[in-house]
Amino acid sequence: MFNSCPNLCTLAEGRLRSLPYAALKQISCEDHQGVLTLRGCVPTYYLKQVAQEAVAQVPGVERIENRIAVLTSGRAAP
Repeated sequence: MFNSCPNLCTLAEGRLRSLPYAALKQISCEDHQGVLTLRGCVPTYYLKQVAQEAVAQVPGVERIENRIAVLTSGRAAP
């Protein structure tokens, strides 16, 4: 299937960078035929969900693979 939006990652990353959360500005994406894969790290599950919801609104995104890791600082070092 032909990707109808060759700048899908540019649009998705632009959407993430427009949000008021610094952690989302570091998220990267890859596009393969409308399947957008998100990668990076955020401090909360809330921000992971915010990222997914933000890029879901980008025209041309058919599916999202959210591979964003949540790194919490609440754990004590061993």
